[in-house]
Amino acid sequence: MEEKRQDKRVPIGIKLTVSNLYKEHTNTIMDLDLDVEVIDISSKGIGFISQCILPVGYYFIANIELAPQYPQIITDVRIIRSSAIDKEHYRYGCEFVSISPSVGKMLDDFSVTLYSERQ
Repeated sequence: MEEKRQDKRVPIGIKLTVSNLYKEHTNTIMDLDLDVEVIDISSKGIGFISQCILPVGYYFIANIELAPQYPQIITDVRIIRSSAIDKEHYRYGCEFVSISPSVGKMLDDFSVTLYSERQ
């Protein structure tokens, strides 16, 4: 897969639940309660796999728990690309929309720590 992120992706296996999707000046898609698997993370965004087709350009609120020693990250995420893996699985690329510099630094530190542990 061609690298499209501005920062290095770090493989990770965490779960998220997408409850609502929204877009400016458009109706909200509510009550999805869709579980997705986050497969990689960077300080700029996440990649995840889902069994549902989700619209590009829509947003959702992500509650990310990296590890017990890190605080939860609650941020808006925008779906920026999607591709089919097979007939039942879809891969998505998302960017963080409203992340503070301190959270970005924490994600950078987490990425470095995780990467060095896997070497």
